[in-house]
Amino acid sequence: MGGSWDQNEPLSEINVTPFVDVLLVLLIIFMVTAPIVNHVIQVDLPEDSYNQDKMKPMQEPLRVVIDKSGVLYLGNTRIGGSTEDESQRVLEDKIKQWTKGQKQPWLVDVEADEKVDYGSIVPVIARLKELKVSMNLVIRPKAKK
Repeated sequence: MGGSWDQNEPLSEINVTPFVDVLLVLLIIFMVTAPIVNHVIQVDLPEDSYNQDKMKPMQEPLRVVIDKSGVLYLGNTRIGGSTEDESQRVLEDKIKQWTKGQKQPWLVDVEADEKVDYGSIVPVIARLKELKVSMNLVIRPKAKK
């Protein structure tokens, strides 16, 4: 009775095929949803020849983005139009919350698309200055020739 199966013995072999099928389906689901979760705000930064900043900040700066249509983002979170009063209040509240958990100097990277008009950037800079937050206006370095 070495290799035979007795009616009273439990079946101890595991069928791996359904397990592999489920893993492949999960892999496909993650591959499809990963690009959706990692949504990136497209901003075409203006170019300039300045590239002298060599210092690394002591802490990771907060990222404020204004896209080409003038929509304001804090990190990857959409706040609203950069000139709208409600968006300015939300920005101010979020910056105040952020500064409570950070040591000074508070540093914010402001990224604005090169197509954004100056009037959309000024209210954001004004709120940051009112809150005594230091800022970097982020540019894209020109390619060396």
